[in-house]
Amino acid sequence: MEPIKTDNGLISGRVRGEPGKEMQIYRGIPYAAPPIGDLRWKPPQQAVSWTGIRECTTYSIQASQYPDVNVPTAQRIPCSEDCLYLNILTPAKSPTARLPVMVFFHGGGLRYGNGNWSLYNGPGLPEHGVVLATVNGRLGVMGLMAHPLLSKESNTGVSGNYLFLDLIAALQWIKKNIAGFGGDPDNITIFGESGGGTKVISLMASPLAKGLFHRAICQSGGSTVRPMNVREMESFGERLFAKLDIDKEKDPLAAARALSWEKVIEVDQAQNVEMGKDYVFMGPWNIAVDGWFMPDAPANIFKAGKQNAIPLITLANLGELSGTGVVVASQMIPGYVNLLIGEGKVGVKGYAGIFDQVPGNWRQEGGGSSHGMELHYVFGEVDDPNPWKVLRFLYRSGGAKSPAPLITEAERNVSEAMMTMWTQFAKTGEPNVKGIITWPPYEEATDRYLYIAEPLQVKGGFSQVAQKR
Repeated sequence: MEPIKTDNGLISGRVRGEPGKEMQIYRGIPYAAPPIGDLRWKPPQQAVSWTGIRECTTYSIQASQYPDVNVPTAQRIPCSEDCLYLNILTPAKSPTARLPVMVFFHGGGLRYGNGNWSLYNGPGLPEHGVVLATVNGRLGVMGLMAHPLLSKESNTGVSGNYLFLDLIAALQWIKKNIAGFGGDPDNITIFGESGGGTKVISLMASPLAKGLFHRAICQSGGSTVRPMNVREMESFGERLFAKLDIDKEKDPLAAARALSWEKVIEVDQAQNVEMGKDYVFMGPWNIAVDGWFMPDAPANIFKAGKQNAIPLITLANLGELSGTGVVVASQMIPGYVNLLIGEGKVGVKGYAGIFDQVPGNWRQEGGGSSHGMELHYVFGEVDDPNPWKVLRFLYRSGGAKSPAPLITEAERNVSEAMMTMWTQFAKTGEPNVKGIITWPPYEEATDRYLYIAEPLQVKGGFSQVAQKR
C-alpha cells in the first residue's frame, strides 16, 4: 500500500479484510493542531506538518470528558485535550475511485464519547461502496465554554462553540484530502446519533459550514436542542472562573489555561451538581447563539428556510419516544416535522424514519427499540456481542432482561437494508433501492414515513407517532 499524501505530509495505514474485499484503514489522522496551552478555548488551528511518513495505525486518545458513571473506574478510557483526530476506512482501489464519503459524528450529549469505538469503525458501510470517516473533537466545558474574556480576545467578538468549529475544521480537511483516499470531495454525507445528530443539525443550520457537505442523516438527536444566548453562556463561564478561584488573577485566561484539564472538569462537575438536577448530567454547556457560527436556534433557522439546502434523513427509535428508558424524547417527532417542512421550503427532499427492530428475546420480555439500538444495524455490527454489552444499560432500562440479544436473520436483514439505504442516500441523495422498498419524501399533507423493522413498511401519521404510544 503506497503512502497517501495529505496537506500535512505522507501517512500510512493498514490493510485488512478478505482477498477481494480489502479495506485500507487509517487511524489517528490529525486534522488540526492540538488545542492545548494557549490554544485551549480557541478555534482550531491548522495541523502541524511533518517530514517522512507518519504511521496512522493507532487510534488517538479520546477527548477530555467527565468520567462516565456507567463505566467502572478501572475500565475507563484515558482522555486528553490533544483530541483533534479522525479515522478513515476506504475500500477504494485507487485515488481515482471518487467514492461517496460518509462522515460520522459520535453521540454522548456533546459531553461524552469518542469516534474510535469499534462499532463505528467496522467494514459494513465501506463494503457498500463508500469511504467512511469518524471524527473526534472537543467536548463539554473544554469544547463549549464561553466567557467575556474569551469573547474579548476573539476576532469575532464571541466565544464558545469550539466543538462545532472542530467539526468544521475536520470537514475542511476531508474536503481537501479525501480524494487521496479514493473519496469524492464533492459528495460528502454527514451523519450522527444522539449528540451526533445534534452536531449534524447544527452544521446544517450554520452558515460557516455551507458547501462542506452535501447530504445529512440525523439519528435520535438535534430536533429538540434549545441553545443559549452567548451572553448567558458567558455568565456560566464567569461562574466557573470564580469556582476555580482565578477570577481575581491579573490574567484570568492565562491562569485558566495553566490549569490541568482534569482540574477544570472536576470543578465544573462539582458546579453542575451545585446548580441542580438539570445540570448534573449535561452541565450548562450548549450551543451558543452567537450571530456568527449560529445566527439563531436551529429550529428557527429551519422554520424560516435558512438552513444549508441539502437532503436530510431523520430517524427516531420508537422505544425512545415515550415509556421507560434512559432517554425519553417525546418532543423529537414535532422537532423532526419542523426540520422536514423546512427542507421543503428550500426545495430539497427530507425523509422521515422510525426504527423499531428489537431482537426477539428482548421484544418478548417487553424491551423496546431504545436509544442507540439502531447503531448496530446502521454499521452492520449486529453479530458483534461487545457493543451490545456496552450499551446494555440503555436496553435494560428500556425493558430488555436477558443479558444478550438473540440475533436472527431478521436482525441481519434489517441491518443490510439500512446499510444499503444509508449508502444509497450518500451516493444519490435518495435512499431508494430497487428491490428493498420505496421510501417517499416527507410531505406534511401525507405525513408518511418508513417504519424500519422486519418487514419494512411505509406508514402514515409520522407527526402523531409519539402520541400513539
